[in-house]
Amino acid sequence: MAKKKVKKNTVDSKLSEILKRVKRLEAEQTQELKAEQEQSEDIEELKKLEKQIIASTEKHPLRRITYKDIAKGSLGAFIGVVAHYTFVYGIKVAEQIDITRATILYPLAFILGGIFLYATGYRKVRSKKILLFLPIRLVILYLIAILTALIVLLLFQPDFMQNFWDAYKQLAAVTLTAMIGACAADLIGGTE
Repeated sequence: MAKKKVKKNTVDSKLSEILKRVKRLEAEQTQELKAEQEQSEDIEELKKLEKQIIASTEKHPLRRITYKDIAKGSLGAFIGVVAHYTFVYGIKVAEQIDITRATILYPLAFILGGIFLYATGYRKVRSKKILLFLPIRLVILYLIAILTALIVLLLFQPDFMQNFWDAYKQLAAVTLTAMIGACAADLIGGTE
């Protein structure tokens, strides 16, 4: 019988060793699972951060001015001045106003262009960097509008530059429609 007890004891000890090993393996597996879960959570957080970084560094079409923007602004200003012979009516208005009112039309065109750009293109923009770019874009479109109005008046009004003050008033009267046309064309069209 002693032999059976030894065998039983060895079997019991081997079983207890196996049970200890199984418990140790289970503990290691649970630790590994916890570590994997933490890693997967970290990976998810990193993916979210990556998306945020990509979104914040992504180029925005309103952040820069390209030749395409200048061409769109010029075309819009040209259409704004020439459509329905607006420049002819601008010349008639220029005959009726004095120099002070003509001078007021220049900043008025600038202000209306700013309101137009903000209300239609920049109002939904939350990034302050892009909003700080609005004045630069506005000044460039304003200069394009004045240049286009000047070219149109030189082309279609034969006696445009004969008298400086008449030309000043005519340009002021036509710049308003050119500015609205330039801003509209700048906002219309696809982004790059």
